[in-house]
Amino acid sequence: MNSYFVTIFGTSAVSLLLAFSGPVFEGSPPLLLFLVVVMPAAWLGGFVPGFFATALSTLVGLCLLVEPGYSLSVAETAEKLRLLLLFSVGTLVSLVIDRLKKAEARAMSAAIDREKQLKTEIIERWETEQKLKDEETFARKVLMSSLNGLYIYDLRTGTDTFINGQYTRLTGYTLDDLAAIRGNRFFALFHPEDQARVAAHLDNLASMADGEVLEIEYRFKTADGRWIWCLSRDSVFSRDPDGTVRQCIGAFLDITERKQAEEALRESDRRKDEFLAMLGHELRNPLAPIRNAVTVMKRIGLPHPKLAWARDVIDRQVNQLAHLVDDLLDVSRIVQGKITLHKATVEMHKVIDLALETSRPLIEARRHELNLTVPEDPLPLNADVIRLAQVVSNLLNNAAKYTPEGGKIWLTVARKNGDAIVSVRDTGEGIPKNLLPKLFKLFTQAERTLDRAQGGLGLGLTIVQKIVELHGGWVEAKSDGPGKGSEFIVCLPVCQALVGTADGVKRQQSR
Repeated sequence: MNSYFVTIFGTSAVSLLLAFSGPVFEGSPPLLLFLVVVMPAAWLGGFVPGFFATALSTLVGLCLLVEPGYSLSVAETAEKLRLLLLFSVGTLVSLVIDRLKKAEARAMSAAIDREKQLKTEIIERWETEQKLKDEETFARKVLMSSLNGLYIYDLRTGTDTFINGQYTRLTGYTLDDLAAIRGNRFFALFHPEDQARVAAHLDNLASMADGEVLEIEYRFKTADGRWIWCLSRDSVFSRDPDGTVRQCIGAFLDITERKQAEEALRESDRRKDEFLAMLGHELRNPLAPIRNAVTVMKRIGLPHPKLAWARDVIDRQVNQLAHLVDDLLDVSRIVQGKITLHKATVEMHKVIDLALETSRPLIEARRHELNLTVPEDPLPLNADVIRLAQVVSNLLNNAAKYTPEGGKIWLTVARKNGDAIVSVRDTGEGIPKNLLPKLFKLFTQAERTLDRAQGGLGLGLTIVQKIVELHGGWVEAKSDGPGKGSEFIVCLPVCQALVGTADGVKRQQSR
């Protein structure tokens, strides 16, 4: 009920706000403002309340805020497009938030269950260790293993001479059962795909040092025919008079559930990657006809200034959405290993020129001062010039967006120890210390309020890092904290055979 109350109250508030501010927007209020109602509704109640908020907002916009007023008809094509954009974006936002909330709930539930299980295991292990402390030398050595299923393995006979109750509970075998299963019959209890590793592990036991622990994961066939995953840890228990290892004490855990969880996680990651790729392609499909419609509107002209303004708004927002979709597709290709680099020998100045061509409009629009320092001598790279230009332009765009208007940006290129070093430094908002270690992870921007105000999905720096790494380089971020600016450094290997020996530097000041 809270989500529907938020929807109705919020829609009413936004409607009143837009209605009273109509003169400010010259009769075309920004309908996307209703998203401030859609998002909390979807967050509180899921997709249905979010979709209800979207539908209600669209209906209110149709009836009250779009010409002609108080009517279900729409006279202008541009107004229809605005309503369609509101409905489409609201539905998409509701769906995405609903998926995120469900994924969060599942993860939280799994974490709580796992925490309870770990607490139970820790308590059981602690109680076992407390009992073992009262035993003699054998008990102390068993305690050192600190594991569940316990056994003593004799290397000369190739049999277990002791197993504990947990071993029997996990596998279903008693010590007498194991004594009757010898040689190849016992070895057949290990999964065929693991037998070679198990054989090598047994050979390594003979050369262990005291205190050394050898680990191995393998699949073991239980008495009832099930295959379970086991993690075994073995150490020296006794030696012959000549120092040869005679017996090993070992303990193992049933890690079947962990293995299943790891497989489920890999499958979840695969499905997530497929979903991102599908989402990117599905979002791209409607962009082309919208762009074509805007192009047609530009060519034929519009009779009313308000329609031209609405057309330009749609054009800008579609371009922004196209940029987000391109980032989403780039990340999807990188994660799935499907990105292809078209490498060739290219001069660094070509990369810088292409990057500046892309970023200069944003830098000039925000009235920043750009200081450019490049070497006079060539810096040849074996690289994909388009992708590297994308790296530099992404860093420049970030500097421009997160630096208050009228700030300074420095783009510096240098050669150091056979590498090309590109630095983008600004006088902007800076980066909190706790954010630096995870800055290049996917969707990191979503954790920063100011980032969300600037827009974007938090994919740009991930793309930068992956492209640089595919070129054999690395990237790092530096900042002294909020309000103290930031610096991003990219290191790329230079084609040494083509590099000159001079180190002259040319400095340019942007206009």
